[in-house]
Amino acid sequence: MKSKLLIVNCPSDYFEHVPMGTFGLCDYLNKKNIQTKILNLSLYKSSEIDRVLKHYLEQFAPTHVGVILHWQETAEGALWASEYIKSVNKNIQIICGGFTAGYFGGTILEKCLSIDYIIIGDPEKPMEMLLGDCRLPEIPNLIYRESKKVITNKDLYLIDKDTISSLSFSKLEYLYDHELYIDAIEKKFGFPIFIGRGCVFDCQYCGGSGSAFSLHSNRTRPVMRSIDSVISDLKRLKNFTRKIYICYETKLDYILNLFEAIKKEKELVNFFQLNYGAWRLIDNKFLELYKETFNFERSERPLFEISPEVFSDQGRKKIKNRKLSYSIKDLKENLYAINNCLGNSVKVDIFFSRYHDTAKTYAEMKEEITGIFRFSHELFCNNIFNAKVYFDHLSTDVASRYWENHVNAPDDFDTLVSNIRRLKAKGKYSFTVNNLCIYTPETLGEKYVFRCELIIFILKILEKYYHELFHILFYCLDKMIIELIEEIIDKIYLRRPGNIFNSMDHFELLNSIGQKIHEHKTFRPKIPFIHDLISLQINKAMFYQHSRPQHAISNYQNKKPYLNRALISSHMHDYLDLPNFLERLTKEGAKKLISKKTIYIFLEDDILSMPYKTYCYTIKKFEKGISIDEYYELMKEKGIFSESYHKDLVARLFKSNVLY
Repeated sequence: MKSKLLIVNCPSDYFEHVPMGTFGLCDYLNKKNIQTKILNLSLYKSSEIDRVLKHYLEQFAPTHVGVILHWQETAEGALWASEYIKSVNKNIQIICGGFTAGYFGGTILEKCLSIDYIIIGDPEKPMEMLLGDCRLPEIPNLIYRESKKVITNKDLYLIDKDTISSLSFSKLEYLYDHELYIDAIEKKFGFPIFIGRGCVFDCQYCGGSGSAFSLHSNRTRPVMRSIDSVISDLKRLKNFTRKIYICYETKLDYILNLFEAIKKEKELVNFFQLNYGAWRLIDNKFLELYKETFNFERSERPLFEISPEVFSDQGRKKIKNRKLSYSIKDLKENLYAINNCLGNSVKVDIFFSRYHDTAKTYAEMKEEITGIFRFSHELFCNNIFNAKVYFDHLSTDVASRYWENHVNAPDDFDTLVSNIRRLKAKGKYSFTVNNLCIYTPETLGEKYVFRCELIIFILKILEKYYHELFHILFYCLDKMIIELIEEIIDKIYLRRPGNIFNSMDHFELLNSIGQKIHEHKTFRPKIPFIHDLISLQINKAMFYQHSRPQHAISNYQNKKPYLNRALISSHMHDYLDLPNFLERLTKEGAKKLISKKTIYIFLEDDILSMPYKTYCYTIKKFEKGISIDEYYELMKEKGIFSESYHKDLVARLFKSNVLY
């Protein structure tokens, strides 16, 4: 029987993307007359995946199935898929490949009887030989069983530039339901463009670093495709999508030359929106080429990703390759340069992560936390509104130096599986972990990890839901904001039973902040208006954390409406105009700040603020029982804004039940 291969991208909570090399392998094998297709189970609902997999096993009838075990987060999905396939047809031979499969190698075959073969590293030639019925000892990169003994072949295959450049990594016809795939990835970064394999850098935390590649792929130097081959892929992709993603900067000159080549192609220039994962800071030449080459007309702005990882400049030098390291000062200047060149036409996501072995004590972690959230505050103060700062848990990548140095029994596949299950069951931490974060410095200990997580959790709540309070606190208290939060943690949360991360009451938090500042002899003079500010934030929490019931509302307007005072509040300052308020703090000082009475109106999806005098001259008139027509006539007579402004305002007030 002629061999047929179905490559399965396994279900995962983390990834919908098919690893980029899969399309190239598919193209290679089909060119060798070995029929090969791809099935991406991550596209389907969890309740459907067994039915979908069974359907394609029966329809395509493969002799072999390639189960992708590339990213470590997909390990459970790969194990499930292998077991399920064998339960459907025990004669199907299952081959496992990818970074994670290559790293654990023979230990997977020792423990997982449903998997028949492991391919380490480049799979093209080994798969061709395996599916071509070559003798197993002759196949490079192969691990297999013989008489219950696991054998690892010593012969090594590494794909060369000519071969990798002859392949297409964008033939979507190889993928079942590729329309679903395009829809899914367009909601994220777009279609990943394959540039090459391997890395010349050796960042300690990265599972795709130079040293990691030598462990999971036996590769010691990168191999990169010709620019012409990438251009061919882009010409093919333009029939399916306009959104692409590149994150491979082994050679920056290569990327710039690729941009130049795209720019010369009439059918490609200004066609694609490129989301770009930068490995280093972005220089002016890159920005100018990017501006001239790619499309900015989509409603969703393109994205740059920059990953300093840690706030400490010294720490960054330790964990990143020297050529990829930079200072926070350099990063700020780079963000200004991006903003000056591209303005708000792009977004910039800045990724910090925890935990690293650069911050091993609670004091060092507090410096990291303070620096990162202050950095976010400073960007706002400097009108860099297109940049967003993230501070997530670091995934402890298999094969990275972190994995090798800090994880017990790193070579044992059970280590990975047990940690995945432990994190999923919240058996390791009481807080939610947003990546496969296995490593935390032992010197921190459980007590201080908990405190760090709670400080970060509270700061994220403030920044996301009560950003006026967040920025004013940082502006007035600077790093003392951490001292404030620590005092609240000690007083309220430290000994509270249950999982505080799942049950934190925002009203209690806001009241505690206000009370603690008011009672503190150092804090109170710095924010004398704290009660007024907290009162506004509590109103926000009341109306938006517990949102009003949604129901169908007609456009009908009562001729003589009433004003709903419950949705209106009065405060000392216009905190919503935050840049202007912070400027007033700078000029006048917190103690001498002159009150500017402001009215806040809580609409269905927004908060409207206006000076008290404006309120008195406009919508407060409805308290006197005037009709809508009388209101419009009065506004026209007094020359207060335009008629269209007031008609839009009245419509919004009715929709939000401020007028009824």
